[in-house]
Amino acid sequence: MKKLSPGMRVTIFGAAINIFLAILKFVIGIIGNSRALIADAVHSASDLASDIVVILGLHFGEQPPDENHHYGHKKIETATEIILGMILIGVAIKLAYDSGAAIWLNKINHPTRITLIAAVISILLKEGLFQWTKRVGKKCDSRIIIANAWHHRSDAYSSVAVLIGLVFTQISPRLAFMDIIVSLVVSLLIFKVGGQIALEGCRKIIDTAPPAKYVDKTLTLIKEYPGVKNPHNLKMRYIGNTIYMEVHIEVDPDISVREGHEIAAGIKYMIKNKDKRVIDVIVHIEPESK
Repeated sequence: MKKLSPGMRVTIFGAAINIFLAILKFVIGIIGNSRALIADAVHSASDLASDIVVILGLHFGEQPPDENHHYGHKKIETATEIILGMILIGVAIKLAYDSGAAIWLNKINHPTRITLIAAVISILLKEGLFQWTKRVGKKCDSRIIIANAWHHRSDAYSSVAVLIGLVFTQISPRLAFMDIIVSLVVSLLIFKVGGQIALEGCRKIIDTAPPAKYVDKTLTLIKEYPGVKNPHNLKMRYIGNTIYMEVHIEVDPDISVREGHEIAAGIKYMIKNKDKRVIDVIVHIEPESK
């Protein structure tokens, strides 16, 4: 049996924690009569969605191209991002609608003290998970794992907001409306997370290039490579969380084919070594215009 990578292990463990927290907060939210805690349970489920995307990305990223998928299978991860993002947006809208309706109809719940326990457990677990996941992401040099770590941190922040709201409701029955206010805040946070996931997926699937600053930096790097003249027509696109690029360069027309090939191979190695997200660099060799 193939041994799991550190990134896959921490992500699977994180998914298990998110399942546990989502169930814990949902059940206690119902028992303890707290809309905010139920909304926070959905936020934990949104982190679970993020874990699923990362697991798919790590799994399919290891699958080599085949005769039907010459560029690999990484766009499956992108399609999953879009679907999960849209689901989260729908859930956030439903939560916000329910909270708004509760305010309009004056159906204000009065949470019990048991809800405080779930919020505290969530804060401790998610902050610990954030620290571990971030450390593994840096060690593996994986941007997708580091991004997932920050999703864990956002859930911790959400639970802090819920805890503050629940404390207010325990101070005085008149402050019970704070539970609904926090529920609205958490639903907006879920909407934001879902929107970011879906938007990022859409950007990648329509071959949006990396930021202009990244493109310019790469072009400057190529210009400085020995033997390169007039690099131009640099193009980039995402496939999943990886980057494919191609560039045209001019070289001295009197050098041999072998020397031209070595320059192209050197550029490819340099760029891939600089950024592990870069999977392939196609370098087109042209004779320098005299």
